[in-house]
Amino acid sequence: MIIGLMGFEFSSPNKGCEALSYSFISFLCRIVNEELTILNFTNFDMGKLKEKFPSVKFEQIRLKIKDPRFKMIRSFIKCDYVFDITMGDSFSDIYSKESCLIDIKFKKIANLFSKKYILMPQTYGPFTSEDICNKAKFVLRNAYSIMCRDETSQRYINDMFSVNNSVLTTDIAFLLPYDISTYLIDSDNSKLGINVSGLLWKGGFDNANQFGLKFSYKEYIEYIIGYYTNENFEIHLIPHVIDLSETAHDDDYNICCYLNKKYPNTILAPAFQTPIEAKSYIANMDCFIGARMHSTIAAFSAGVATIPFSYSRKFEGLYESLQYPYVIHSTLDSLEECIEKTRKYVSMAHVLKDDVQNRGVIINEKIRVFCDEILRIFNA
Repeated sequence: MIIGLMGFEFSSPNKGCEALSYSFISFLCRIVNEELTILNFTNFDMGKLKEKFPSVKFEQIRLKIKDPRFKMIRSFIKCDYVFDITMGDSFSDIYSKESCLIDIKFKKIANLFSKKYILMPQTYGPFTSEDICNKAKFVLRNAYSIMCRDETSQRYINDMFSVNNSVLTTDIAFLLPYDISTYLIDSDNSKLGINVSGLLWKGGFDNANQFGLKFSYKEYIEYIIGYYTNENFEIHLIPHVIDLSETAHDDDYNICCYLNKKYPNTILAPAFQTPIEAKSYIANMDCFIGARMHSTIAAFSAGVATIPFSYSRKFEGLYESLQYPYVIHSTLDSLEECIEKTRKYVSMAHVLKDDVQNRGVIINEKIRVFCDEILRIFNA
């Protein structure tokens, strides 16, 4: 079986993007009972996945619009299936219209030349540009299968593009394995993990409050650290996007280092090499506040009391689909309201933990739907 992957990152500073790759390939290895070749359509490094999955044959195919030898197109034709996840939340123009247009060009090529082009569970939209909207419509209308990770996305593509045949599942990072014993955090104190987003700290990619927060994210984070330090919590600063290069444009780790020096009573988590390491560390927390969505998925699926800090409707979409209301809405509420909600939710950590565990039934059902859809595609 030859499977093409698009929008999966094998080696990325963003452990959430890597989590999707680790989760899906682990799943494929369980259900595919034949020799498996994966063509990774990407311009980025292959990372450690070859080492983690030695039974799989991996090949990297560069994405090129100008492809004089047609290697990319010939590779698409070879694939039995092409699965496209767009890093979970990037099939939208809210991050960059330019990168969205480039992504859509490759999606159209994959759609035209592969045997079966499948859109994996992800967030769709919003699209603010009419031109991009029309191009996205072509991709969605012509995909062999479309899976949504939340009801909001499913409604959106139905209302915007009359796509009414999508399958509702959930984020596949819920499948990511972990080992809590990797990190022995032996402490009787209440452990509060805080994932500090370097992207929100600097105001987005444009450094100008790109995501429309109602207040200063820096002020929120520093208040939470100061308040819970005084409340005798053991505060762990946990990065989930880790880029140690001097030219990093999106990185949590350096901000966590800065805060750890400013607040020496905090504990700095390691610069994780894989998403499994990150989840294994997060699993040791009693309560977790996260602004990177996949850091909150790691916490949630490890049974930790989770407080997602939302800057995008992808958070509301996912957690509403899990009937989990304990979300901080930074684009809707004031700083005072978000601090008050955070304090309330942390004080209710035992209630949140019970709710997280109770939502396991919903997650398992959504994962079952995902598994059934993949098996349907393979058996069609």
